Amino acid sequence: MALIKSKLRLPLPFSSSSQRLLRFYCISTSNSLEEEADITGEAKTAEQTSSLSPEETLIAGRFHSLIKDHHRKNPTLDPNPVPRGRNFTIPSLSLDFAQSATNHPISPYLVRRVIEKCGGVRHGIPFLQTLAFFNWATTRPDFVDSSEPYNEMIDLAGKVKHFDLAWSLIDMMKARNVEVSVETFAILIRRYVRAGLTAEAVHAFNRMEDYGCIPDKVAFSIVIAMLCRKRKAAEAQAFFDSLKHKFEIDVVLYTSLIHGWCRAGDMTEAERVFKEMKLAGIQPNVHSYTIVIDGLCRGGQITRAHDVFAEMLDVGCQPNSITFNNLMRIHVKAGRTEKVLQVYNQMKQLGCPADTVTYNFLIECHCRDDDLEKAVQVLNTMVKKGCSPNSSTFNAIFRCISKLRDVNAARRMHAKMKDLKCMPNTVTYNILMRMFVDSKSTDMVLKLKEEMDEMEIEPNVNTYRILITMYCGMGHWSNAYKFFKEMIEEKCLKPSLQVYEMVLRELRKAGQLKKHEELVEKMVDRGFVERPL
Repeated sequence: MALIKSKLRLPLPFSSSSQRLLRFYCISTSNSLEEEADITGEAKTAEQTSSLSPEETLIAGRFHSLIKDHHRKNPTLDPNPVPRGRNFTIPSLSLDFAQSATNHPISPYLVRRVIEKCGGVRHGIPFLQTLAFFNWATTRPDFVDSSEPYNEMIDLAGKVKHFDLAWSLIDMMKARNVEVSVETFAILIRRYVRAGLTAEAVHAFNRMEDYGCIPDKVAFSIVIAMLCRKRKAAEAQAFFDSLKHKFEIDVVLYTSLIHGWCRAGDMTEAERVFKEMKLAGIQPNVHSYTIVIDGLCRGGQITRAHDVFAEMLDVGCQPNSITFNNLMRIHVKAGRTEKVLQVYNQMKQLGCPADTVTYNFLIECHCRDDDLEKAVQVLNTMVKKGCSPNSSTFNAIFRCISKLRDVNAARRMHAKMKDLKCMPNTVTYNILMRMFVDSKSTDMVLKLKEEMDEMEIEPNVNTYRILITMYCGMGHWSNAYKFFKEMIEEKCLKPSLQVYEMVLRELRKAGQLKKHEELVEKMVDRGFVERPL
């Protein structure tokens, strides 16, 4: 296995998968310690930065709609496409695609965008339809091959655990002279790790050379980082030990291993690797110290965490906001506002600027103490300091307002959120909807739902439960039925038994026995309930 200079080539504009890999190698050891609540927002940001023209964006949206509609009308389509091979198509859809793309070339970025949108939902991924689109697009005479759509399709195949198909796509890339890069294999390895298939992930790494892709230090680092993020510390350590003689070991690799042992909850091993790194003459950096401090805090070893923090200062390693956030987190969870403020004051004394997570912790503490005024003061301070609030910032405040039952304050804060161009998430809308349902403000609830749809923020089971319960309480069976159908047909969400029985009860009361029967059939067809005797 040759050792060459690292060259993880990431195409511009970055795809969402490329951005994830960049984080894995370059900053995973620090970013992974932060809150992971805004993943959806990140995906949308990646999508928005893509270089599609307005016309291409429109066409991509049209393709996506065709795929969604076909999936909704064919929910029981065979979900296992692997035996049909990589040439799988759906003739009726191919015709629709062709009609939508009249006189317009299909670029690799457009194909990637469509696949990305199809895989962006949590439930009911239209996988077969997306595969049919990919095969239709990449076999067009005017299509210019590029690795981007292939990588995105491999990522989606891995997401739904169709790994045979993923390998088939890699074989297709090789046959069509499309570059199979470190990124391609990193995507596949990441999906194997997420599926808990560690041996298969290592096997994929070992097969890279078969496709003309040299497994260099970047690939080695990515495999270790991915295993560690999924708490597969023992496997990561074994992989590291088996190949460390082939690569130049640096602080990034050691820090990834420490991170893995911390996430696995084994601080003895984490500190052993931390010590080994120092004995090897590799100086820990801010991320190394921060990860050890975080692991100790999460394990309840607060005194030891402060000892490591003191060592960090003694060796001249400047802590960053994430370091302090880790020291704060345990006190935030325990509701110790005074301790949180002590850490924050120390942070200020050392001249370390606070970040969004820091301010969110302060806001969460004040909201837990029902001190809305102080929470809003912190919000104003963070904005004044140029630190952008996120959905988690406002969600804590909305929860506090909800407890106080102050509908007008909720309206003002919602308006402020818009003024600051802060993207709400599903949780934001659920909190607000529930509050306005309690205050009998039906118009506001519907306005919020429309806003969600316009901003393409996916509703979840709780969103529909709020809407359906509201309409059932009002005796409006038709609207309750409409939202229930939308939930199971369009969003492929499984309702709770309580909500299902509530809608059936309303249909029986209204004498809608045919719709009652239809609803039961839909639930049975999707495997959500057993057929009643």
